[in-house]
Amino acid sequence: MTVPSSTGIGAPGTAPAPASLSRSPMSASPSGAATAIPFTRGSTLATMQDATLTVVPSTTYQIQLQTNAFLENIVLDVAATTSGNACTFSMDSPWTFFSSIQLLDPAGQAIITPITGYQLYLLNKYLPDTDCAFDPIRDPNYLLATATGILNFRLSVPVEHRRRDALGALNNSAANQRYLLTLTTSALNTIGQGNLFLTNALTTAAVYTVNAYQQYWTSPPATITTSAGATQVQGTPSGLGTVGFVRYERHNEMNGGGAPQIQLNNVGDYISDIFFVNRLAATYNLRDQASWPNPWAWWVNDFQVFALTVNDWQRWMARFYNFWSGIQVGILPPTLGGMLDIGVFTLPWLHGLFDNQENFGPANQYLPTDATTKLQIRGSTWGSTVGFVEVITRLIRPVSGAALFA
Repeated sequence: MTVPSSTGIGAPGTAPAPASLSRSPMSASPSGAATAIPFTRGSTLATMQDATLTVVPSTTYQIQLQTNAFLENIVLDVAATTSGNACTFSMDSPWTFFSSIQLLDPAGQAIITPITGYQLYLLNKYLPDTDCAFDPIRDPNYLLATATGILNFRLSVPVEHRRRDALGALNNSAANQRYLLTLTTSALNTIGQGNLFLTNALTTAAVYTVNAYQQYWTSPPATITTSAGATQVQGTPSGLGTVGFVRYERHNEMNGGGAPQIQLNNVGDYISDIFFVNRLAATYNLRDQASWPNPWAWWVNDFQVFALTVNDWQRWMARFYNFWSGIQVGILPPTLGGMLDIGVFTLPWLHGLFDNQENFGPANQYLPTDATTKLQIRGSTWGSTVGFVEVITRLIRPVSGAALFA
């Protein structure tokens, strides 16, 4: 029998595979000229404080962001100090501190349409964008003390979509064109699910403080010089002009139960996330999953994509977000981080092909939509106690497909 010559690992024969010096790190010279240094290596991440507010209930505050270079996100640190007040916080506390949060660009276009503090909490917890994908309850300075009424929490207002190449960071260098952050506090000491307290409220007024600061990328130098010479630096984030929007809509069609056909309104860009929050018709609009359809049917352009049972859906979410503490129970706020929120359902399948968020993307499963796209819930039967459903959508408007799918 003739034994053929070897042509590499795994081939028959005994002759060694031929060496390829062109692939060796010891080859005489690089194969080509150095490319530009990426923006995220030449730039520096920095922070800037925009405002310190002592706030009162049911009041609106506007913050014009200072200019710098490229806006990445906005951080809100909230604290309430009081003394000796026993209270019962609501199910959505302390995030109900804000009844409305909105971010406008210099032209007055809403980057983040008005959403509640609880909806912003969900974005922080379930959105795998810059400075999110982290349960705010697990923050080392988080505090919600029923014995005293003291609270501390941190929320990030998401702007940038992807930190590794700064995709979605916004140009913020013109002093006469400033972004506007609008915050509205809830009634705070009024009893009700939309406020801080569900039953007992504070007997002594608290002092509420909000610190707002932004994280941003500095303008990098034009070149970086080493002993090998000067190399150009990419001067702006990748895909500059790409914008990530947050949109909200409320659907009442399922009020009282039944099987209505429900069509979402927020389409027109790439969708990376959709969050659904199921609310009861009574008792302060508490969140609920007993009235959620089981199974729930999701259709895209008249094609059924999902038919999900509640148990299977929650298992997928727990696996993707690496949550381990079960599901929030009862009408009070959770005491542990890493829990699924009762009545909250997300679509982790839009994040990518992998089964956990550490490996999500890059944009593998984003849903491209235009004005004619039909996103529908149909053939799903709701329980009689349902009141309405909140839908929060993250849409990405890239300057190019190459930027988004890089």
